[in-house]
Amino acid sequence: MFIERKTIHAAIAIALLMLVVSQAFAAEAHRADPVAFGDSNSSEVALDGMAQRKFGASLSTAERKLLHAAPLREVPWFGPSDDPDNAANDPAHGESWGPDRTVRAELIAWLLSDPDVSRFVHPSGLALAGARISGNLDFSYATVDKPLTLIRCYVPDGINLLSAHLQDITVRRSRTGPVFAVTANIHGDASFMNGDFGPISFMRARIDGTLDLTGARILDPGDDAVNLIEANVAGDVVLQDGFVTDGIVYLPLAKIGHDLSIHGAEFRGDGKLDAERATIDGTFYWVDVKHTPTTVLNLEDVHAGAIWDDEASWPAPGNLILNGFVYGNILSLPTDGPSRLRWLALQPPKYHPQPFRQLATVLSEMGRDDGATQVRMAKEIAQRRFGHESLPQQAWSLMLQYTIGFGYKPLRALWWIAGFVGLGTILFGWGYRMRIITPTEEGPYREFVASGEAPPHYPVFNPIVYSLENFLPVVELHQDKYWRPNPRHSVRGRTKREGEPGDASSIPSRLLRWYLWLHILAGWTITPLLFAGLSGLVRPD
Repeated sequence: MFIERKTIHAAIAIALLMLVVSQAFAAEAHRADPVAFGDSNSSEVALDGMAQRKFGASLSTAERKLLHAAPLREVPWFGPSDDPDNAANDPAHGESWGPDRTVRAELIAWLLSDPDVSRFVHPSGLALAGARISGNLDFSYATVDKPLTLIRCYVPDGINLLSAHLQDITVRRSRTGPVFAVTANIHGDASFMNGDFGPISFMRARIDGTLDLTGARILDPGDDAVNLIEANVAGDVVLQDGFVTDGIVYLPLAKIGHDLSIHGAEFRGDGKLDAERATIDGTFYWVDVKHTPTTVLNLEDVHAGAIWDDEASWPAPGNLILNGFVYGNILSLPTDGPSRLRWLALQPPKYHPQPFRQLATVLSEMGRDDGATQVRMAKEIAQRRFGHESLPQQAWSLMLQYTIGFGYKPLRALWWIAGFVGLGTILFGWGYRMRIITPTEEGPYREFVASGEAPPHYPVFNPIVYSLENFLPVVELHQDKYWRPNPRHSVRGRTKREGEPGDASSIPSRLLRWYLWLHILAGWTITPLLFAGLSGLVRPD
């Protein structure tokens, strides 16, 4: 019994010892990482002490305010009001903001990029509102694992994100200098919205979310307003609802995982969009875009899942570049052939077959077969006008266009056949009545000249059958063999003798003979084209 009591006392002592040790460890961990234990006061003290050691006694009132807010999930306002619409928070007047609302860029970068310091910053990230940030906000080559949010801030020296690794960055209703984010890695969204910004470059950068430039104003950038050369954006690229620039939105070789949305934007001066060889997995939107006569929309060799545009936003003639543009669908009006041909006509006056083929394919897949046919025919007309064809090639193109619609409308030839046969019926009937179409055999010819009638046994002349037989190749209706325009016979039925001076009354007979040759040649040309068009042999595509 004594031994059992001794064992119980020993167990209790061990348990108490372990409790004391665990509390000691917890206290030490709390001192080392108070944020993990939700102790913002300790975090403020820790940040304040580390900042004192880093920056000395030069910390301003605004900087101390930022240090105290960093561990908290709140947005500190550095102006006299926390109303975003208050005139005192307009960054257009940021140059006049004094030390009471000025934070050094170096301090912000230190808070987010120094791993020993950033652990005291709240997981929601660092936010500033209504502050003037002095110096270049430099995160180049840094790794930042928490978001940065700037609202109504003035950052005249710009933001440097060269080769940085960041979470979300949001700059809203602010005024900044250049944003240099070449080869940056943004693991969330990058938003520069409703503010005035210097040129923004995400060349060869990767953004796992969306690049949102809604309402951004990038004026007088010098060259490229937005540079996304070889950028890889997994989400959307958004330039809409008040986006304004007079520079170049430059997207060659960019890869966009969802949509490129340019909606409600304005291009001033020489501003333009150059997206040559970009890939847009979603839809390319070009809607409600204001532009100047010099605005160029360059979509050369772009691949997009679909397009959504409106006719009012189309650029001026000569400023739309579509060669190599591949798209899967047209999601907006107009989708009729004539309207889309006006769209293609906005290209520079140089022949490229691909835009016509692409449009025809898409219209056909949409069930717009008439429009697709119109586009295919327009391609052949454009080739004749701008394709540097020889005169024989141009003549052949005209023949195909007006007879069988380049093979896309072969039944058009029936109108030509009916026209020639009808005209031939009238002319040959008149020629028979005027006795300039005469029998081909000598005996019946003499009797016809003498009496105006062929012998009863001779085949009767029928102008319709005669016209058909001479027009249709390899058709024998037993009219042409027995009757023929006589070029030596006058309208009065008198034959000109050898050596006799010319008689003006024989001119109609010669003209009718020439027409007969034309009639035969037209038949040998149009009829084979009809059958070739019906079989699809002459369609260029």
